[in-house]
Amino acid sequence: MGELMREKSIWASSAACLAAFILGVPFQLVEPPLETGMFLKLYEQALSTQLVLFCIPVVSVLPVGAVFVKEAQNGFIRFYITRIGRIEYIRRKTAQVYVGGVIVVLTAGAVFLAGCFLFLYPLELVGGISMGELFNAALLLFRICLVGGIVAQMAGIFAVVFQNFYMAYGLPFVCYYLLVIVKERYLPEMYALYPGEWVAFREYWGADKSGIWWMLVLCSLALWGVHGILLYRRLKDI
Repeated sequence: MGELMREKSIWASSAACLAAFILGVPFQLVEPPLETGMFLKLYEQALSTQLVLFCIPVVSVLPVGAVFVKEAQNGFIRFYITRIGRIEYIRRKTAQVYVGGVIVVLTAGAVFLAGCFLFLYPLELVGGISMGELFNAALLLFRICLVGGIVAQMAGIFAVVFQNFYMAYGLPFVCYYLLVIVKERYLPEMYALYPGEWVAFREYWGADKSGIWWMLVLCSLALWGVHGILLYRRLKDI
């Protein structure tokens, strides 16, 4: 984690993600006095915009999505493997890539939520905020974090396969946008394929609403495993 937090690109990507969140705020609705809990509603609306939807596959892959290419090209990877071993390197790098995609969104989302509370809550009518509203806002951010981790893991996979920065950074966005096109133009009923639904969570995902979480978690684990296997095979040649 310490190595990850020293990456300047983490903070640059977090700042870009935060800017997308802020631009998504419907400022035309900010007319005091606001109804109680309005800052959470505005927060959720900002995180569900199209701008944020297309920002996710960009900011989540930039920090460490192509870390394998970087370390392979500068020769650092040989020293790293010699010191800690292949299996430990694979464990660390697959985790670093996934967490890198999560932490960008998590950092931006937490700062944005704090900003909404500081600047919008004082404009609201006096009243209590239900734990359910806070919980729903937290779940929305957590879903976006999982999507960020999934896209980052895809970048890690493409980095290992193609050993090219452009492929590692570009192909996850292409795949992501392809899912949007397929759902909107050809398979409108297949909402499970739509990244926007993963964020907005408006359709039916089971009586207990757990379907979306199973899908995101299983997808994360599957891509994590594929990344590890491909990285293990690639390291045999190094």
